[in-house]
Amino acid sequence: MTTRRRRLPPSLPLFVGLCTVVIAIKLLFAFYPGDFPIKQQAEAFGWPMIAMLIAIGLAGLFADRALGLPEPLTDRRREWRGVIWSVLTGFAYGVVTVIIDVIRQPRHVLSTGAAWDHVAWPWSVPFYLFGAIFLEFLLRLGALCILFWFVHVVVLRRRWRTVVFWIVAAVVALYEIMPFIQRDIAEKHWDRVALSLLQPLYLSNVFEGWLLWRFGWLMPIVFRLAFYLVWHVLYGGLARPSA
Repeated sequence: MTTRRRRLPPSLPLFVGLCTVVIAIKLLFAFYPGDFPIKQQAEAFGWPMIAMLIAIGLAGLFADRALGLPEPLTDRRREWRGVIWSVLTGFAYGVVTVIIDVIRQPRHVLSTGAAWDHVAWPWSVPFYLFGAIFLEFLLRLGALCILFWFVHVVVLRRRWRTVVFWIVAAVVALYEIMPFIQRDIAEKHWDRVALSLLQPLYLSNVFEGWLLWRFGWLMPIVFRLAFYLVWHVLYGGLARPSA
């Protein structure tokens, strides 16, 4: 029994806690008696998808443990440095994204008829909390850790650890920009395709790989939560165009 306990990742209770948050928010969306603005979006995240996400995250957790990456909540000094890095850079990325949006599409609270991609307050809080955990379980804890483990441990027998990590991190970071790349390829805008790797969206995903590498799998979630707070909750709520 003792041996089995030692093999369990110390951050397993943290993982279970985040899974509980995801399930609780899903239950809120599923059983809230009234109507709310994201009802159709929430229904798209069905229980099979939630179960698949948790399974991917759990597999990634054990891959992370096998790879010897930093274990969350085991080093207080490292944890505080990780929080500072994640929160400050997440806020900065949120501010940069707001500035880019304002420059490209000038809007303000008195404008009317403008399209708005953000969820209205107060539903933005559970929705983007759910989204941050969902996306980071899928990309960093899931795809990045599992692919890194497979290539580094299974294929290469633990050779070229750092090189393999960053190649995998760069590939996984393509996920969020891939729809834009595919659109630009279809329209034969090759200059935009080349510049896609210099866009903040891609670079932020690569940076989240560094946060995982340096501080553990929790910090990319903290980074995304800080970013979503600025971009979706504060800007998305306070600057929402009036009807």
